[in-house]
Amino acid sequence: MYEFRPSRTNNKAQKLIVLFFVGAAALFLLSVPLEGLPFLWVIQLFAILLLVAAVFLVTRYMTKAFEYSISEGDLTVTEISGGGKRRIAVCRVSLSGIESARVIEGKDEGLRAIRRARKRIFDYRPDISPHKSILAVAREGGEEFLILFAYDEEFLSILRGSVDERNI
Repeated sequence: MYEFRPSRTNNKAQKLIVLFFVGAAALFLLSVPLEGLPFLWVIQLFAILLLVAAVFLVTRYMTKAFEYSISEGDLTVTEISGGGKRRIAVCRVSLSGIESARVIEGKDEGLRAIRRARKRIFDYRPDISPHKSILAVAREGGEEFLILFAYDEEFLSILRGSVDERNI
């Protein structure tokens, strides 16, 4: 059995959260002296949208963690929240269903092409656009989908090992 809980490697989410909260506060403060303008609601709506984006980033990147585990031929991704009190298995795929696994670095052009092709992507990385990630292509139930994981050398070698065993 192998378990890996990736840690955050950058603080892009924190910076965006602060930026969105400050932007929303500034827009709300700006709307006070502009009272009476006919399109004031547009400024306030934009401030609300910034608040919604900030709350999404907080809930997705700050209050959740992921754990990858491999046992008995299955790969399971567990979402951990509530300070470790709440654990939900969000992904379970058989290792035999993984067709390939590769490292993507930075703004990988292959990932952009995949997104343009409209394939289903599940992102279980703890960071917004980390420098290195693992992209696994899996097929379950006749449907092909992609899974993004945080980079870990041992985890990658296990995934590649399961792919290589079937291709021998």
